[in-house]
Amino acid sequence: MEQYLTSSFNLETLINQLNNPNSTFYFAQDDQNKVGYLKINLGPVQTELKDPHSLEIERIYVLKSYIGKKAGQLLFEKALAIAKALKLKYIWLGVWEKNERALQFYKKNGFVEFDQHQFVLGKDVQNDILMKLTL
Repeated sequence: MEQYLTSSFNLETLINQLNNPNSTFYFAQDDQNKVGYLKINLGPVQTELKDPHSLEIERIYVLKSYIGKKAGQLLFEKALAIAKALKLKYIWLGVWEKNERALQFYKKNGFVEFDQHQFVLGKDVQNDILMKLTL
């Protein structure tokens, strides 16, 4: 996990992502405190499909104390509104196969499984379920 966090969330990587016009971050706030965020990708910066007719939700992360309090739902709805405004055909994402809470969240919001891919976390190979919501 430490290796993944160091490579994926170091300052240089985050600055590059923030400066990329095809990736956008949105934050959920409670008063002045950030309680979660959404990262979406369009076109060539998508992690897998790179389909110009789709939007990838790369991350919806919410503080543990805000899970179940609609912060994740609001972030998802932001991604949905953007995809609809851009007249895209679908939204897709990858979810770790053992993240039951996230899988249920996306299924509740209309996503269906369409494929899998492997994700390497350190030296541990894990499976992600790829899910899609047709608009």
